[in-house]
Amino acid sequence: MDKVIYLDNAATSKVDPEVLDSYNQITLKYFANPSSIHALGQESSRLLDKSRDLILSTLKLNHHEVIFTSGATEANNLAIKGYCFANRSRGNHIITSISEHPSVLKTILDMKEFGFEVTVLPVNSKGVIEVNNLKSAITDKTILVSLMAVNNEVGAINPIKEVGELLKNYPKIAFHVDMVQAIGKINIPLDNVDMFSIAGHKIHALLGAGLLIKEKKIILKAINQGGGQENALRSGTNTLALSASLAKAIRLITSKQEESFKKVKILHDRLMNYLKENTDKYVINSFYDDNPYIVNFSLKSRKASVLVEALSNRGIMVSSLSACHSKKENYSDVVYAMTNDMVLAHNTVRISFDKDNTLEEVETLITNLENIMKEIKQ
Repeated sequence: MDKVIYLDNAATSKVDPEVLDSYNQITLKYFANPSSIHALGQESSRLLDKSRDLILSTLKLNHHEVIFTSGATEANNLAIKGYCFANRSRGNHIITSISEHPSVLKTILDMKEFGFEVTVLPVNSKGVIEVNNLKSAITDKTILVSLMAVNNEVGAINPIKEVGELLKNYPKIAFHVDMVQAIGKINIPLDNVDMFSIAGHKIHALLGAGLLIKEKKIILKAINQGGGQENALRSGTNTLALSASLAKAIRLITSKQEESFKKVKILHDRLMNYLKENTDKYVINSFYDDNPYIVNFSLKSRKASVLVEALSNRGIMVSSLSACHSKKENYSDVVYAMTNDMVLAHNTVRISFDKDNTLEEVETLITNLENIMKEIKQ
């Protein structure tokens, strides 16, 4: 395939050459185990500490600590299980939403087996929770609320600031936020957020790199036992090059956030205008101009899977569902929750942009959408 137009950046992003260069250099120079007490090991340990400091300073956090993980799935599991198991004497009730990533929703639902009660909040027609519904769900047994900042399928932005302000009135409740689709893209106030998760491969770092950031006062229980690395919360030899290059990726994407947003907004607006001009064919599922990175729409009378395959054959990569469950399920949970329409939920298309995409690529996408929609049968 000569020319590829990649519009599936919410699934994974291309590694930044600077980040890859850092990874390669660190792998060769700092190969010693950071837990070793000899000189080379201590050099590796100091670089690991510098990486933590760089992340915290980049995100302007003063009372937090960084726990490196293999990705956001592990980070989400550690935040949820670690907090609930460490604090179950304070309560046994967890609140989340129906639109969460499986690594949050399935983990929380599994906590029922350990005696925890779970409330799964609905989302409104724009794909976000209502703060009043959250407030009504809180009981004297509630100890954790876990919500995603930005939905990975439709790009909906949850009211994280408002939720954080509400939860200030409930000191027993910890607030965990999945920041995977927000970090370096959308300004999400982290005031009153106790824990949040990041995945490296969504921000041009390498696969296998992730982290959980938590306030120091938050007590977690390790969910895997071993040598006690990562402040005894995530045992296993740290892959220093992954961690250090992730710190660099966070610094790079954050420093270019405003510039990237403006570039992507132009692409977003062009595609949205096309969709709005063709409401006989498409139903738009993305409503937030503050998040130009994800555009989700449903086909009214065509199969999304056929369209996605046809685009792929023409070198244009988009998705019909989130990569985290598209091979197991054939409809979008969040679109169904928003619309209560299974036809629309079965036929979603997600376009997810990056700063390196161009207006020319969007025009090519639109041209091919027009042609393919004429070719495929209803």
